[in-house]
Amino acid sequence: MIKINIKNFCNNKKNIPSKNLIKKWIKKILNKNIKKSIINIIIVKKKKIKELNYIYRKNNTKTNILSFSIINNNENNNLLLIGDLIICKSILEKESKKYKKKILEHWAHLIIHGVLHLMGYQHNNLLNRKNMEYIEIKQMISLGFKNPYYF
Repeated sequence: MIKINIKNFCNNKKNIPSKNLIKKWIKKILNKNIKKSIINIIIVKKKKIKELNYIYRKNNTKTNILSFSIINNNENNNLLLIGDLIICKSILEKESKKYKKKILEHWAHLIIHGVLHLMGYQHNNLLNRKNMEYIEIKQMISLGFKNPYYF
């Protein structure tokens, strides 16, 4: 069982994928050993993501997604809190136009990318970046989408 909590702080709800679709994408990428898990998805405006990026990453810029890994295992009910994904909807939509991607496809890619970060993957050097991109490409294609790094 994967529980997805979605909190939207944007006025415009247009172009936000359904909870079931997001759950499908997350199930595809999560480790098969994780039986019960929770991921929180928070959709925010540019000002908020910039503020969070500065507070937690000391980076005073806007970004499309932030991942906060928690990995808190509750032994009593075998529930694993994976973490939080903070997504800036307007940046996602702007990037989608810029790179000529379908919005739904870009949502899928960012969520897969974010969940990989929650699982400990990084792109801080060439080897890690190539490994993470390989997994993202494989997952996106298996979901019927295009290679997210080829535009």
